[in-house]
Amino acid sequence: MLPIFNIFELGVKENEKNAYVAVGKNNITKSVLNDEGTLGMYLVQEKENPNMTYMFEVYEDEKSYQEHVKSEQYKEFLKKSPAILTNHKKKIQVMPEYMGDKKFVQTRNTRVNYVTVDVKEGFNDAFREIVLDEMKQSIKKEEGVYVIYAATAIGNPNKWYFFEIYENEKAYQKHRKTAHFKKYIEQTENIIENKEFINIEGVKLLNKGNLNYVK
Repeated sequence: MLPIFNIFELGVKENEKNAYVAVGKNNITKSVLNDEGTLGMYLVQEKENPNMTYMFEVYEDEKSYQEHVKSEQYKEFLKKSPAILTNHKKKIQVMPEYMGDKKFVQTRNTRVNYVTVDVKEGFNDAFREIVLDEMKQSIKKEEGVYVIYAATAIGNPNKWYFFEIYENEKAYQKHRKTAHFKKYIEQTENIIENKEFINIEGVKLLNKGNLNYVK
């Protein structure tokens, strides 16, 4: 099974945030709860600029994604989006590398991360081996780690995208002190060219849980 992982950047018009959140929550809730092949949908926004939002979507396979596209809730989203969204609409084409998650309930304290990493030329295989080991251990060993997804840009496999969800800030800081995370930092320090941390917060986060995919 090759899951589909979609990353969208979506700008929201001024004074349309409430409308966007309402239609987004409707799409997410109905899709994850009712559609068998929709495994997770996560709507987040930038903390400093709440009108810049991101949607992360996970589907069991291409067939499941196409079924979602035909759903009534998605059609409603499409119908309302012209009045709600700006011209900033970008889909980032990625290939899943690791998808691990647990079923969780979002709270006001839920911590979300969105990070991009550029790996130096010639070191991508080494980076993949190191980071996959770290992510698998994090999901398996850490109770407060709910979601870790990693993907690479199609056409540029040295560009990595990471989306993570933790129970709260305490769980995230605990994760950073683990032996496997410290090992990852130490072993990749000299093979990473650039790292960008997008400061986000969760709006609507929902999944089925128990996803375990390694490319």
